Amino acid sequence: MEEVTKHFHEEDVSWIQGIPIDLQMEDTLIWPYTPNGNYIVKSGYRIGRELNLHPTRCSNMEDIHKWWKMMWSMQLPPRMKLFGWRVCQNWLPSKTNLSHRGMTIHPSCDLCGNQAETLTHALWSCSKIKPIWKLVPWYKHCEYLNQGSMFDILVSLKAKLNMNEFEDAIKIMWAIWENRNRKWNNLHVMNGAQLLDWVFSAYPGSSTPVKNDMTTNMELSKTTHWIRPPAGYIAVNCDAAMNSGAAGIGTGFIWRNWDGKLLIAGMNYSNRCCSVDMAEAWAILEALNNMPNTTDSPMEIQSDCKHLVDKIMNQDNHLTAVNTIIHQIRMQMEKLNCNSIVHVNRNNNECAHMLARKCLATKTTQIFTHPFPRWLAQFCTADSLTLL
Repeated sequence: MEEVTKHFHEEDVSWIQGIPIDLQMEDTLIWPYTPNGNYIVKSGYRIGRELNLHPTRCSNMEDIHKWWKMMWSMQLPPRMKLFGWRVCQNWLPSKTNLSHRGMTIHPSCDLCGNQAETLTHALWSCSKIKPIWKLVPWYKHCEYLNQGSMFDILVSLKAKLNMNEFEDAIKIMWAIWENRNRKWNNLHVMNGAQLLDWVFSAYPGSSTPVKNDMTTNMELSKTTHWIRPPAGYIAVNCDAAMNSGAAGIGTGFIWRNWDGKLLIAGMNYSNRCCSVDMAEAWAILEALNNMPNTTDSPMEIQSDCKHLVDKIMNQDNHLTAVNTIIHQIRMQMEKLNCNSIVHVNRNNNECAHMLARKCLATKTTQIFTHPFPRWLAQFCTADSLTLL
């Protein structure tokens, strides 16, 4: 690690530590922006466009993926989600965009007549649009945002607003664009108050539905305890914990027999950065490397990361970084004659989750054997009270 620290920036060291190395696998170039690691022209074009649109924000593609996930999960009608996506991509037919694509058109704004109609101008900075925004209570905290593309402005808005307010901002932009199109087609347009009244009446904010007693009772009856493996098996529960944007991974595992008796448990801390799937894979591998040596019973692995469980069960060897760990997990499972790995809900994985969080908080690596700490024994006993 001295050489890595010596030659690389401090912020990069933890990411380098998070790169898995498998001496049994050949070094391979992978393309990290497709699910299978293979380069395709469509993906290259998309990444190139991302870099052209907002180069300062593409150094961490994981943040970009989180942004799109947030955008598509908004509580908005599909047409507004699609509108928001097109705003981010600058794919709406503003006059400057039409002009850039070869259309002979005067680029000046039809509303103010003073500036070229870029997308930012049409939706945010036009002097005729600002009175609409000023009717919104939170606009006073954001009115100075006038620099950059609409993507930059949306990112800044998201940082300053709560989710409901941000969704309202998308609604208002959509209504402004609809109004702009009506003027383009020489139709009647609405003033600011009318526009807001229309969009918020037609598309009110989402509210949490009131649950009836039957739904509540069903939720209360959901299992919140450990699920024991098939008769005669031993089971290991694994989990990982990490803080978004910060170095450090805590993993926890706990081995129990079919009756819920605690066999061995542990937690492992590493000062590295990686994806969630990678951290969960480290947790499983750590558990398999520390299995009880006092039993030859068949075993079952339980994880609450369904995506990873599916990857391990699927024999496709995708060219991804996490597949390096998956390869080691498969080899270890074969060595231990373990062919059962199942997905469980978070509620059924509480002990491993608790150990992972404790590991991350204390930055401690420790293996627990008999006699077990009282706090761990009590937690596991409570978790196993209702064996399923």
